[in-house]
Amino acid sequence: MSLTPRGILLAVIAVLRFALGLAVSVASIVLLGLFALEFVHAPRLEATALVKLAHRLGDADIRIVSRWFGLSWPSPGRINYAPLGMAIAIWIAKGIVDSILQRLDYIVRRTFKSSTRSGLNAPRGEGADGGLSMRKLDAESEHHRGILLKRYREIEGALKSSSRKPCTFLSIDIVGSTKMKVGERPTAVAATFQAYEEMVRNTFDSYSVWKQTWTPDGVMACFLDRDLGVAAGQRVLAALEPFNRDENQLRTPIEVRCGLNDGDVVIFEDSQLEKVADHAIDVAGHMQKHADINALWLSAEVFERLENKSGFKPVEAEVDGFSVVEWKPTPGEAQAPGESDRAG
Repeated sequence: MSLTPRGILLAVIAVLRFALGLAVSVASIVLLGLFALEFVHAPRLEATALVKLAHRLGDADIRIVSRWFGLSWPSPGRINYAPLGMAIAIWIAKGIVDSILQRLDYIVRRTFKSSTRSGLNAPRGEGADGGLSMRKLDAESEHHRGILLKRYREIEGALKSSSRKPCTFLSIDIVGSTKMKVGERPTAVAATFQAYEEMVRNTFDSYSVWKQTWTPDGVMACFLDRDLGVAAGQRVLAALEPFNRDENQLRTPIEVRCGLNDGDVVIFEDSQLEKVADHAIDVAGHMQKHADINALWLSAEVFERLENKSGFKPVEAEVDGFSVVEWKPTPGEAQAPGESDRAG
């Protein structure tokens, strides 16, 4: 891992998580082993070095906890459940601390995004002319023009060989977000929009989102499964009613427009979605801009390829030359169609 602030912080978090797991595992083995000895009274076993070590490691803490409940340790004649309770409490505490460390890992990765620079290094040929950089070459001589054409063919071939990946793009935008904030307390605005973003991010994670890029009031997400992308959009729409009822601190309910499209796109694991330019993404954005409030719009062509077509209806509209179908949640709908089968 590189010695950057991001790399150092991630390494520290990884070490802490490893140390936490190791310490909890050792403590649990000691406590559960001592608890098991409450049921097995074997002098030869008690005399082993391993059991003696367990007593040295755990007896002092068990005595302290036992006193809280008016018990003694060791407790002849009765079963002392303090070691078992301590082991359970340790694992609960580990889960809490581990979730905090996972959150820190996410924050570090999000805050210190690794920046990669890609460039084309001019290949070197034989002889003095082959060592000329691309900047020094021009098309004013036959020889230099030949070198440029050769490099152009090499670059063009490399670009053409880039594999295209089938992707589904979901665009969601809050309607009238600027007007919603007028006259509202800044803390209420910040809390509401943060809660909304967390709700959408959690939904996307549940449906295996691959990439996402956010603006102050919108998001473009990329899914590698068409039906999961559609279900994610449906779930966000279905969740708006309980969100506005329980978490929205503003006088105006949050309303959104959703648009979706799919296509084969040249995109890689390290690609930043906001820097990918493709017609499939443009159509998803245009579907969102023209969509009805609290509705998901997609083309009839995409609709025909869906496994679950329930709830959609055709719309008298055309976007980028595509006929449109629409999905809206029914009042009181708790989840998107097929969510229990597809989520996760």
